[in-house]
Amino acid sequence: MSVQEMKKMDAMDIVSARSLGSLQHVEDLFEGKKQKLTRYAVAAVVIGATAGFLFGFDQNVMNAILPEDDFRTQMGMPFAPDTCGTGEKDPLWVSNRLGLVNSLYPIGCAVSAPFAGALNDRFGRYKTLWLGMLVFFVGAALQTGAIDYGMLMAGRMIAGVSVGVLASVVPVYISEIAPHHLRGGLGTTFQLGITTGALFATIWCPIMQAVIPKEADYTWRIEVGLQLVIALVMAIAMIGIPESPRWLFKSGQTEKAREVLSRLRGEAGSEVTEAEMREIESEVEVEKSMTSSFADLFSSKVRLATMVALAVPIMQQLTGINVFMTFSVTIFNDMCLNGLGVAIAQNATNWVASWITVFWLGNRLGRKRGLVYTSCAIFVILLAVCIPGFIIDPVTKPLAYGIVVLSCLYCACFQFAWGPNGWIIPNEVFPLRLRGKGTGLATFDNFAFTFIVTYTTPIGVSTIGFIPLMFIYAILNLIGIPLLWFLLPETNNVPLEEMEAKFDLPMKEYIKQNATDLRRRKNVAAEVESPEGKL
Repeated sequence: MSVQEMKKMDAMDIVSARSLGSLQHVEDLFEGKKQKLTRYAVAAVVIGATAGFLFGFDQNVMNAILPEDDFRTQMGMPFAPDTCGTGEKDPLWVSNRLGLVNSLYPIGCAVSAPFAGALNDRFGRYKTLWLGMLVFFVGAALQTGAIDYGMLMAGRMIAGVSVGVLASVVPVYISEIAPHHLRGGLGTTFQLGITTGALFATIWCPIMQAVIPKEADYTWRIEVGLQLVIALVMAIAMIGIPESPRWLFKSGQTEKAREVLSRLRGEAGSEVTEAEMREIESEVEVEKSMTSSFADLFSSKVRLATMVALAVPIMQQLTGINVFMTFSVTIFNDMCLNGLGVAIAQNATNWVASWITVFWLGNRLGRKRGLVYTSCAIFVILLAVCIPGFIIDPVTKPLAYGIVVLSCLYCACFQFAWGPNGWIIPNEVFPLRLRGKGTGLATFDNFAFTFIVTYTTPIGVSTIGFIPLMFIYAILNLIGIPLLWFLLPETNNVPLEEMEAKFDLPMKEYIKQNATDLRRRKNVAAEVESPEGKL
């Protein structure tokens, strides 16, 4: 075997270890020698958390702003109906506008997400980050200074385009500049930042509404304008941080890559840093030897993986989560409750559940088991909301409070599995040569269905009502359960080579294998340590 082939095999071993969500194989090479936490790793935490925070804040802030009188006056819409229990709703043309306020944001994300990988590879992680930030400043400024509905819509769309880029580049950048033993932890900061940003948006808005005089016509501008400050914090954190050493290696700047990696890791753990340099070189060699096209995503060996990668984000959105995340204030105001207070409770539940999932439940529950169990739970919860809601007026206080409790339980169930796995699974199922193209397509898919849900929610609430709308989502969750059971394989802790084998099967065999795949896999890290382990 040639030296070149040996390098490729070593690199594939490392890549396989990473596909497990574990770096145990690499850690064994490093013999437990941890690289010190440098200021660059700290910057990665700040960037990851702030980018996620920005995403969560901007996606959810309009939930609190849409019912505000000063906002509606500026946008040429009538005041929100305040006669709860009378059945009065926004006119259909107003619901249509409200739906577009929320839904143009994910459309912007969908437009840019498929091209983010190409920008990443062509210009590097650092320049793409700055490009995304500059575009976001434009979008945020347009929203904050909007004098009419059209200007607001332009700002929402442009901000969405920016976030589509940032959501793609930030996790990659963090993973490539962070020390090996911190990558898993630092990689979670983006997801945690999203839930924190969503929670903060629902706390920030009522504070501003309480502090600023009611007759003021600029409250909504201060509420939405905070995103400019958040973006500024992220931009300051980015000053002085380097380009990804992996991208520098890939672009042929080998010496600069070595210099940057040495600076990133510091003097401590020099042997570990040198091993990492060799690892990056091997990975880049393997990656350069792989060619692919979008047509390969639908080849016989990969089409089932593509099916899963596209179906899971669709099903994530069809849980109905964005009904609550983008319109809950209006929904619960109509029930004569404090809609802002309910939104805070929901986002606080979501935030706590995200921490539980990241640090304890996620790997224990597994991907498939988690999605099947939580889909069953979501169906039961939504049914518990709808059955009494069809019989009793939801304005009835005991029922309204019961719906609040059930909606918080619903948010927790979503975050336990669908929240993270809707993004993780599309990154796991594709072979390395197709991962960039496949995840780009899946990200577009996710944001496209986010648009559908967020746009139709105000219209659905205004026309058929909240309870019938949630009954539709209950049925969609019920339909999804057998699809998950028979068409989704378990991907948690599955090596890359075994992952490809899972999808390279005749359809009958694929379904049969998935039907018996709910048992949780043993920890593969134990196999790595064992002489008989697969790695």
